[in-house]
Amino acid sequence: MQLTRRSFVTKVVVGIASLPFMKGLSSAQVRGKLGYMKIVDNTAMFMAVEKGFFTAEGLELEPVPMAGGALIVQGVTSGALQIGMSNVISLYQAHVEGFDLKLVAGGATHVKGPNEDHVLIVPQASPLIRAKDLEGKTLAVNTLHNIVHLMAMAWIDKNGADSSKVKFVELPFPQMEAALVAGRVDAVSIHEPFATAALEKAATRVLAHPWGDVIPKFLIGGWFASGKWIQKNKEAVQAFVRAINRGIEAIQADPAGARDAMAKWSGLSAELTGRIGFPVFETGLSEQDLQGTIDLTHKYKLIARPFKAREMMSELAPKV
Repeated sequence: MQLTRRSFVTKVVVGIASLPFMKGLSSAQVRGKLGYMKIVDNTAMFMAVEKGFFTAEGLELEPVPMAGGALIVQGVTSGALQIGMSNVISLYQAHVEGFDLKLVAGGATHVKGPNEDHVLIVPQASPLIRAKDLEGKTLAVNTLHNIVHLMAMAWIDKNGADSSKVKFVELPFPQMEAALVAGRVDAVSIHEPFATAALEKAATRVLAHPWGDVIPKFLIGGWFASGKWIQKNKEAVQAFVRAINRGIEAIQADPAGARDAMAKWSGLSAELTGRIGFPVFETGLSEQDLQGTIDLTHKYKLIARPFKAREMMSELAPKV
């Protein structure tokens, strides 16, 4: 779902009431809403809530679950959400369309290796064994024109096939496995924790780990707000960043606790989330980890022009 000024004014973000932050960080709690998805990338937020880091920073934040980054971008732009977590592609599209959005903290970084957190899966009995076999088939992604869609196209093309011959359809991550097993789609590009949940069943198998094959290291998504709102609420933003980074430190100090938090927030069993792949969580933003996907997004014409990563990085965001 690509965001344009025209599409923005014709869409309604359902179920979110605007709740602006209270001014200043005093004894009163600063209140607001966070847009997020029930995926592993948001574990730092889950830990920050569970361990009271937001409260300790004087923040009373209501997490609002949503289906994809494009909807979260709309929520932040409209003021219905104060801060959101989105895949970077939706943010790049909004930036090029002229929306003033800035990253304030990293969400999750994908690093190629044995613990990949995104996978392309097919039915166990499927004849599909290589990228070329996907031509003429239907592949589900959670949102069209986002990072899942982009990486799927790039992996297909890199491995000797033509992504323009593949039919891509939108399907929320939690619904992918059922659609795949029922034969409504031929393959799904699915993220943790739903990838492990699907692969636990004998009806599915791995076709590829496409993300690491395309770019060895990149930022999957990050926490962002409008530039205007950031300037008016610098103390609140700094408090939010501190809380998120404490959440990241808690993941590193207590991996088992992080998986328990993931189970609670995703609705999956703790036993299952104990085996999921986790992305890398870093307490700062890297221009390099953004620039590769900016350039790839432009190559696939998901944005009209390239730009430098620093344009989207708030001055308040820690850098690495």
